[in-house]
Amino acid sequence: MNRKSTFAVTSLSGRKRLLLVADNAGESGLRSEFLRRNGYDVDFANGAALALAMARTHSYDIVLMAVETPALKVLASKLQRLNPNATVGYLADCSKTLPPMPCSRMLWKGEPLEYFLARVETLAATA
Repeated sequence: MNRKSTFAVTSLSGRKRLLLVADNAGESGLRSEFLRRNGYDVDFANGAALALAMARTHSYDIVLMAVETPALKVLASKLQRLNPNATVGYLADCSKTLPPMPCSRMLWKGEPLEYFLARVETLAATA
């Protein structure tokens, strides 16, 4: 009998607030909903301007940014200044060229949602 494996992940992070920044809501919407079902408060920002506005009005524990976001480094430093205690991570497509980023902060777009959640939990544990 073939069964799809599922992982039961108990959150070690408590209720963390997360900002997901990307230019399109397609796959990011799916990831946002998955994180919400697993105990995270998730806000989605469609672009840099909205991300900055949200970071001015909310405090985030984790900020995840799609690598395709224009002016990635500048936006990351501005978001870090607005939320100095936030851990910034990056959603990357491993089939494309990657900018120089810390490997410990990289999450992969093509991986299953359970792995994505495990990587977010790892970031949350340090946030």
